[in-house]
Amino acid sequence: MIKQICSIALLVTSVSPAHAQLNAIIKQKVDEGVKYGVESASEKAADKAVDKLFAKKKVKANGDNKSSQPRDATVVQQQPSLKAYSKYDFIPGEQILGYDDFSSDAVGDFPAKWTTNASGEVMTVDKHDGKWLNISKQGYYLPEFIKTLPDNFTIEYDLLFIPPDTRDGPNTAAVGLQFIHKTGKTAFDYGPDRSYFEIDPYMNNINVATYTKMGDKLVANEFNVKGLNRNTVLNYHVAVWRQKNRLRVYLNENKVVDVPSLLSPAIAYNTIRFATALNNDGSTWLLSNFKYASGLPDTRNKLISEGKFSTTGILFDVNASSIKASSYGTLKEIAAVLKEYSNLKVNIIGHTDNDGNAASNLELSKKRANAVKDFFVREFGIDAGRMQTDGKGSSQPALSNNSAEGKAQNRRVEFIKL
Repeated sequence: MIKQICSIALLVTSVSPAHAQLNAIIKQKVDEGVKYGVESASEKAADKAVDKLFAKKKVKANGDNKSSQPRDATVVQQQPSLKAYSKYDFIPGEQILGYDDFSSDAVGDFPAKWTTNASGEVMTVDKHDGKWLNISKQGYYLPEFIKTLPDNFTIEYDLLFIPPDTRDGPNTAAVGLQFIHKTGKTAFDYGPDRSYFEIDPYMNNINVATYTKMGDKLVANEFNVKGLNRNTVLNYHVAVWRQKNRLRVYLNENKVVDVPSLLSPAIAYNTIRFATALNNDGSTWLLSNFKYASGLPDTRNKLISEGKFSTTGILFDVNASSIKASSYGTLKEIAAVLKEYSNLKVNIIGHTDNDGNAASNLELSKKRANAVKDFFVREFGIDAGRMQTDGKGSSQPALSNNSAEGKAQNRRVEFIKL
């Protein structure tokens, strides 16, 4: 029986010595996180076949820098502004199925809702909000709350790469997100069928490939897309959008992959994992704000026919009303409806989770609703008289605040037809 293995590789150039410093000092570092079991023999055999296909990209480093300590450095590029996202068309799924920002995990621990056959720990990073999972050991990292992958879903996460202080020669420091078919009961018992994209800061192009299992051989169909901007590699917001066989991948404001028939209908993808292929060069990979959501929001129908549209796709800075740039696709979609129906008037209502003080949350939700209104006026020319604003704080949760997923769903903006 023929099965396909699909691969997307996003490969980025090495940073120059002048840019090899990232001004993000790790504030908490534990020597070793929790370790888990060894990979199964069948998994190793399948991975060896895939590794051979990428062998040409992996060059042994000169010298013997085996330190796993994060390095001090300077940000090559800050997160782009909202204006930079003017062509961004990513829209997150409507229903949040899984979310983890590691806020409930202690610094130094491996997160409770994940598993690995390597090791890792939760950390804080100077000048970056929240907590981050260090995934700098070679192996696999899996969010255990994903039990199935529907035909339509989105995945978003933030990714930081901190290069080593010095690099004597070419290294490998790749992190990939894999869609896989789980075949057994254990966390690492998988068949060879998978689809993935991989980020490697020591390469300079994007490889998109489909792998097909034919008997005991893996056959690859690969091609390259040049021109990925290396200056964004150190600070990524990654967005992945699946619509049946179609896969889109965005790195910050750039759509870097859009392949209509990449994913095989013959493969029952049922979970995901992060796979690291590292050379112990002293580089550090950090992951945060992982969000998995299903469905494509039907903005027009819900706002016009049902009279109410709620979205978790408009994001704000922590404890602030500043709109994050990655919200642009959602905002543009709503603005298109407002422009199409010129007589439509809406009440924009902000909501928060229950973290913090109730009075402060109420005030913050009102400021966020005003920020959305101001953005529509300024960016899209929507008449301010067509929009009212309000905030409910944490008083009207959509779901229970007892889980990270519930809190993420409650941090939303509603549009009510007037």
